[in-house]
Amino acid sequence: MRSPVIPVKGDERWELLSKVMDKLETRETKKALARNGITPVNNTIKFLKIIILAMFFELEISYAVSELNKRYELRKFLRIDDEVKLRSVYNFMSKFESEQFINLVFSILNVNSKRRRKKPSILILDWTDISLDLNPFRRRDLKNKPYKWGYSTKGFFLGMKMMVLIDYKTLTPIFFCVYPANFYESRIYPLIL
Repeated sequence: MRSPVIPVKGDERWELLSKVMDKLETRETKKALARNGITPVNNTIKFLKIIILAMFFELEISYAVSELNKRYELRKFLRIDDEVKLRSVYNFMSKFESEQFINLVFSILNVNSKRRRKKPSILILDWTDISLDLNPFRRRDLKNKPYKWGYSTKGFFLGMKMMVLIDYKTLTPIFFCVYPANFYESRIYPLIL
């Protein structure tokens, strides 16, 4: 049995999620959505709230929608008046390619982040391995595959690596790149510059 999704006042995770929901309802966010040609804006914000809730608590979207429809407190927290149909959320998600959705999220984040141009910004650069759940003992032809053998602090793995560049002040992702695991980080630096 899964645990219910009930908003708790004073809990840090729910407070952070509340701030994210506030950002989604700003006028600047609505302008960014309209600028990207995503209409109707109010339905889009409602669906984005559900998707972010599911991502935030690592839930399936179907479970997040069922909890939302069951619990008045959750609808009140997300500021959604009526019940939501799961099919409408999936229809909304199917309109986007992954790159379009990432551009949409970046445009919303960039609109809501405060820009300070006087001081030089501090950037955080981090690498992480993306280990695929594949049988490592099975012999594989890795030519023309996006994943390779790699090594990290956890040991050898079969998968890819991801590099993320984040602005320190606003915690806004500036750039990320996914590449095969056997690339050295020094070969990726020219992509950033």
